[in-house]
Amino acid sequence: MDDNASKEEIKRSLNGLTLNHVGCFPSTLMGRSETIEKTLDHFRLEDTWNTNKNILDRTTHLYRVSENDFEPLRESLIKNRDFVHVEIVHKSSCLGLPYQVYAKHKNGYELYFDGLSYLAFKTLTEKDFALGELPSLAGYPPRADSVLFSFEKSLKEIMSNLPEHSYTMYSFYAANVKDWKTLGINNSGDAQLRVLVNDENIITITALVYSEVGKLYPLYLGDTNTVREMNSHDLFFSSEYRRFSDHVDHVRASISEAMEAISISMRDVTGSFFYFFKKHASWIGAKRGINSVHERRKRLYRYDLFITALDEVIESRWASRNAPKQIWLENEEMDDQWLNSHWHLNFFQGYLKNEKIVDLEEHPIKPGYTSAAEELKRKIVLLKEEADKAVGDGRDLLSAIQAEFSMYAVWLAMIAVIVSVATGVAAIVSA
Repeated sequence: MDDNASKEEIKRSLNGLTLNHVGCFPSTLMGRSETIEKTLDHFRLEDTWNTNKNILDRTTHLYRVSENDFEPLRESLIKNRDFVHVEIVHKSSCLGLPYQVYAKHKNGYELYFDGLSYLAFKTLTEKDFALGELPSLAGYPPRADSVLFSFEKSLKEIMSNLPEHSYTMYSFYAANVKDWKTLGINNSGDAQLRVLVNDENIITITALVYSEVGKLYPLYLGDTNTVREMNSHDLFFSSEYRRFSDHVDHVRASISEAMEAISISMRDVTGSFFYFFKKHASWIGAKRGINSVHERRKRLYRYDLFITALDEVIESRWASRNAPKQIWLENEEMDDQWLNSHWHLNFFQGYLKNEKIVDLEEHPIKPGYTSAAEELKRKIVLLKEEADKAVGDGRDLLSAIQAEFSMYAVWLAMIAVIVSVATGVAAIVSA
């Protein structure tokens, strides 16, 4: 081989370019094995072994799947003419679940769905290629909505309450790295890299006198399967934290109902004496609300532990990856396709300029689920404030009731004295 051919071979340090789309639907095919309250119960004040952070990464523990779970969906997809091949595969998914449904779309896309998240991808080349060849192979990634619309149509036959076109989607390119050193990078820790590439064929006009040439898109380098796992876990964590947010909204709604009952009772207790029975009835309702708030408030420290663990994971810039399952319970069937997930450093980031990776950042990027986690934290802060206010309103109501009924007691005592005196006077007069 001559020198020019050798140099060209060295430049082709990447292998197999794919266009990928990962995301989740708002509902899952299978239910959680434990409630969110039960998950919160696992958090401990004395976290000697840092188990609180690992509680946040238990996808294949919380969701169990079998081959039979996908049979109705398989039958529905077979009837869908947009898919040319459908089967249930015993193959570990991006989230580590052992079974998933596979469907090949008529436009060439391949789709996997494990009941929690989906992966739709198209192989652009299976050959080796160089960074300089990327513009001829890829550009700003088009969405795969036509594939997801077709899939969603079949999924809605199984999950009738599924909102239309409500899935999330993250689109990216991925390629395997044959040799990091040929890219000018020394990768000693199995890190994965996100490279932002500028597609100069796109012009963005934001005002009559302003336009911007180019639009950045992500190319992930490392191991394609690992990249898919990390991005899928990230998207799924965002969905999980939105479910936590919905749970917090439910708790806040119950506290709001309690505060409304307390407010009504406060209004009634200051009313006329002749509405005594109404006062009593509203007090009974308020008392139930106060008890409910106190029960909720006793558990709020679990939310603090949850947020502390979540902050530590985000601050550490962790992502989740799959690994073989090591321990099996007595009633569990050993399955090498059923994987566990574990924390790992998130993607490092650089930019592609003049066919070279530049501006490589020293620290991993923040995880994508950060925004969903921040929204959840804000709701938990509001929950604690509302619970404290409800407890304060409850104390005020108890004070008002005590004062009101103490006054009634004084009146009754005075009436009793008057009746006693009147009875005594009447007895003397009659004698």
